[in-house]
Amino acid sequence: MTVFRRSAAMGLGLGLIGLGILGIALTWAAWQPCAVDQTTEDCYATMGGPGHLVPLQIIWLISIGLATGAFAVGRTIVERTLSAIALGLVIVMNYLTEYALWLGFAGGHWDVPPGTGYTQSAALVVAGVVVAIGASMPSRSDSRADEHRGVRPAV
Repeated sequence: MTVFRRSAAMGLGLGLIGLGILGIALTWAAWQPCAVDQTTEDCYATMGGPGHLVPLQIIWLISIGLATGAFAVGRTIVERTLSAIALGLVIVMNYLTEYALWLGFAGGHWDVPPGTGYTQSAALVVAGVVVAIGASMPSRSDSRADEHRGVRPAV
């Protein structure tokens, strides 16, 4: 893998991790009124129309682009496979999937269950780690180039 492709894939993976951390911070800030008691007026107002879901959807769309870019710059089968797994994880963990998951955890009839946003953001962090792992893996061409130059593998 060329240095540019490896750097680009690593940057895209770190971008996914950064967006996931941003999503976690937005979710934490949005659900603070519900931290003590989920029956307060402030918590009901948060559940009735949480403003953090719009930024999370924008983060989700950007993450799809980053994961697609990681797939595009991957050269080896392993890199592309890991990038495809990361892309699939980002696509599957959208707002509707998370809403259904949190309804199952929280139970009852919520407009938006408390905690919605954490799972999607955590999935972005995991996707970024998967892309970064794929970018950091040496390819066969790297080892062949080392053999050609006479460099022995470290033991």
